[in-house]
Amino acid sequence: MNRKWFGIVALVAVATLLLSFSSCGFNQHLTSIQVLPANVTFGGVGATVQFKAIGTYDHPPATKDVTDQATWSIDSQNLVSFSSTPGLVKDINDCGTGNVMASIEDSPNDVFGTAFVAAAGVGTPACTQAALTVVAVGSGTVTSSPAGITCPSTCDFAFPLDSTVGLSATPGSGASTVAWTWPAGTAGCAVVSTNSCTVVLDTSQTITATFQ
Repeated sequence: MNRKWFGIVALVAVATLLLSFSSCGFNQHLTSIQVLPANVTFGGVGATVQFKAIGTYDHPPATKDVTDQATWSIDSQNLVSFSSTPGLVKDINDCGTGNVMASIEDSPNDVFGTAFVAAAGVGTPACTQAALTVVAVGSGTVTSSPAGITCPSTCDFAFPLDSTVGLSATPGSGASTVAWTWPAGTAGCAVVSTNSCTVVLDTSQTITATFQ
C-alpha cells in the first residue's frame, strides 16, 4: 500500500512539474524591444539601412528577432521611405534627422503582452544648404528672391538651409493666372499671394507653378 501511494504521489509531482514548464513557455512575455543599429548617418540620397528589432522575453528569459512582427514608422516626414521588407529604409532627402521606430501592438490574444515602442536615431551628413526645385507647367516664368531660379531655364538652386525664398510667377502668352502646388507631406508655400509664393527651406522642397 505504501508503495502504491508513493507511486501516485510521484506521478502527481511529475505531472505538476511538466505543467509548470508548459505554462511557463506558453505565457512567455515580451518585456522590451531594441532597434539596431541605434544610430545611423546615411551616406546620401538613395542609401539604405536594414534595421532590426530585438525583443527581450521572460518566462523563460530569451532574446528574439521580432523585426517581421513590428510595425515600422518615422517621426520625421520626407526623410526616409519604407520598403516591403520590414525594417528596410531608404534615404530620400539630402538633409534632415528623425527617429525610426518599431512597435509591437497589444491585443487580447497577443502572447507578447503590452505594447512596446523602440526607436533609433537617423540623419544625413551635416548640411548647410537645401535645394529648391521649381516645376513650371504651361506658359510663364518663375524667378526667385534671392536670385538663383529663373524657370524654365534654371529650375533648381541650392539656398542656405532655413532661408526664406520668395518665388514670383509671370504668366506668358495665353495665361493669366498661376496655381501653386507641392507634394503631400511637405511644407510647400508658407505664404501664397496672387502670383507669389514664399518658401521656408528647412529641408529641400519642390514647388509646381501651373500657368492657366
